[in-house]
Amino acid sequence: MNIDKDKSKLTQFIKNNLPIIGFFILMLALHKIMSFIGDDIWYAKVLSNQPLVNFLSFRYYEWSSRLLIDCITVILAKENYLIWKILDIILYTLGVYLLIKFINKDNNKYLTLIGVSLFLMYPFFDMASAGWIATTLNYLWCFVFAMISFIPLINEINGKKTNIFIYIISILSLIYAVNQEQSCLLILGINASYLLYCIIKKKNISKFNVLIVIISALTLTMILTSPGNDKRVIAETARFYVEYANFGIIEKLYLGTIPTIGILLKDKILFTVFYIILNASALLKMKNKNLKYLLYFNIILILFLVFFKTLIDITSIPNYLKIGLMHNPIVVSAFSTVDSITKSMPLINDTIHLFTYKGLPNAVTAPAVLAVLISIYLILSSCWMIFKTFGKEQLFPLILFIIGFMTRLAVGFSPTVFASGSRTAFFFYITIITVTLMLIKKLFDENTLNKTLEKRITIILTIIGLFTYMGVFAIVYVMF
Repeated sequence: MNIDKDKSKLTQFIKNNLPIIGFFILMLALHKIMSFIGDDIWYAKVLSNQPLVNFLSFRYYEWSSRLLIDCITVILAKENYLIWKILDIILYTLGVYLLIKFINKDNNKYLTLIGVSLFLMYPFFDMASAGWIATTLNYLWCFVFAMISFIPLINEINGKKTNIFIYIISILSLIYAVNQEQSCLLILGINASYLLYCIIKKKNISKFNVLIVIISALTLTMILTSPGNDKRVIAETARFYVEYANFGIIEKLYLGTIPTIGILLKDKILFTVFYIILNASALLKMKNKNLKYLLYFNIILILFLVFFKTLIDITSIPNYLKIGLMHNPIVVSAFSTVDSITKSMPLINDTIHLFTYKGLPNAVTAPAVLAVLISIYLILSSCWMIFKTFGKEQLFPLILFIIGFMTRLAVGFSPTVFASGSRTAFFFYITIITVTLMLIKKLFDENTLNKTLEKRITIILTIIGLFTYMGVFAIVYVMF
């Protein structure tokens, strides 16, 4: 009897999580074609030349406060590459599963599929920018362990009990997750915000919530006072960005904001989907006709920016791939036409180029001002629309979005703001995915859309996710 009951539960679990299983299979295929590259090669040799203790001591005093992450990185890099691949697939799938389940408590099959599709829209090749092992352990794994660390608190909020084993696993996961600066900032921001909310609303304060805040705050203090981090800033300023030493707060805020929007526009898919869904959600809530026109403008704006950025990218494809297409007269004519279209609007062309320009503009020009205005507008309008959609009683999505943006804004205060590349936007992407899923859940729960429309939205987002994944797979296959 118990066996039949267990089989029934397993069958139901599989049915509820088919998209998660599909995600696991897609990640399995993606990891199969990954190769040993970048910093992974250097990390693989570390323990052959010195003891682990000596390496960690050097890192703390000369380079980085990420001791736990560095420790596991050198161990995994030294071992068979297959071990990391297995762990990475399992952990990433677990992280995706937990985030979706935190939001989709009712096991809505459409929401689960949409959640997986949103994660497939992430440009996963960013995880190769410093080597697969080095990058995933510093970003992807921190996200996963952050999700695990939230389990007891989420259970408390939902009135569920947590056994001592889960508490121990969550604390260990927390210790790993806060070892990375952006992850620590995200975890501290979320938990401090919830603690403040409980104090203001005079709700019962969770001891686990207080513990997370204390551990995160202490770790952040260690990060800020680590001698290695200070020396690293000096070394990387000299190596990557000499001018950075003379920058003030305004310049650093610029470096944290404009390139962030540039990354979102470069990757095109995820932020565009988020921004359109956000505008559509706000439109359904909006009664003021004039403000509705503003929301229509927002949709046109993001589509125009992405379309124009795509045109600019198209003109660079032949040189980037180093292929012989430019010898074909039809191809030459087509690319010449596209190039002429972009250059016929110099203000827009120069503005979009500034989003991916690795430095500060030489002067206060019209494109520079426009780039700043567009960046600020996209962030502030997103915040406004999140607030209008969820209302003042549900501030968590807004706080989450702001904290996510802050994790990327903080990169502007590092001389590696350009050298580190798009991977530093990972945690902002995670918050965008989370808020998008929360937006769609709200639409579904309030029966704002009929079942046919819900199904169509799910199909459209699934198709976008799969096509994005295929593009990522092709890039990884060719380049990595």
